Amino acid sequence: MLLASLKKVNFTEKQTQEFFKRIEKLDSELKPKFGKMNVNQMVCHCSDFFRMTGGTKKALEYRAIDPKEIILLARSGKTTPAPRGFGQIEGNGTLPTNLENDKKILKKHILQFSQFGKDKKFAEHPYFGIISRERWIELANYHLNHHLKQFGV
Repeated sequence: MLLASLKKVNFTEKQTQEFFKRIEKLDSELKPKFGKMNVNQMVCHCSDFFRMTGGTKKALEYRAIDPKEIILLARSGKTTPAPRGFGQIEGNGTLPTNLENDKKILKKHILQFSQFGKDKKFAEHPYFGIISRERWIELANYHLNHHLKQFGV
């Protein structure tokens, strides 16, 4: 499987709490170590990822980029392009309100995601198509870790 290269980790209660601690360390003065988003845009971008898992936010196009290319970029530590409809810089993502509110919303989405049952039917991923629950968990971990590291937390 293409996503097998991503570290396999379950979204556990402990991990959820660790993410919450890291999110609480975010403040509006933090500058990105890479990329163009500010911290508030990044928080909204991460919330959009979780909205995507359940289908409440959809990309504007699907299969526009070869999944193998995405994996190669991720493996090499390079930034992968956001699916069309999710780009904060382009103005396609959920607009930030204020950082504290947006952090609260992100934590709510993480908690909901961590509580999805084994029978949860996930939405189609814009690059990878229909993927398993385990693959969504891997992507969620990878994506959230990537962006929290972007701001040094």
